Amino acid sequence: MKLSYYCNYCRKENYLKTKSHDRHGLLLELGTNEIENTCSNCNKTTTKHINRLHAEPNYKIIIGSLIVAALGTLLLWNYGFVSILSGTIPIAVWMDQNKKTSIFNKSRVK
Repeated sequence: MKLSYYCNYCRKENYLKTKSHDRHGLLLELGTNEIENTCSNCNKTTTKHINRLHAEPNYKIIIGSLIVAALGTLLLWNYGFVSILSGTIPIAVWMDQNKKTSIFNKSRVK
């Protein structure tokens, strides 16, 4: 899951790195409702409230799981059903990313 916001000055999208999965965890991690970050495009400092952040699925993780599933399928091809089960890996990762994104976007802090 990636957190993003739009810069007040140049209107370009910027990304934040965090370990929390919801806004309340982010509030505990940061200790404040406001996030002060420098825009990667215009280099101006922007202050955003936690509720103004938007979460998106991290497609790098999903593509990585597709590669792992493809390698698993190739290695386990002769074992039958095990190779079919390896195809569920990217589906499970995709569903997990969407669930985390949905939880973050639905939650709000005061």
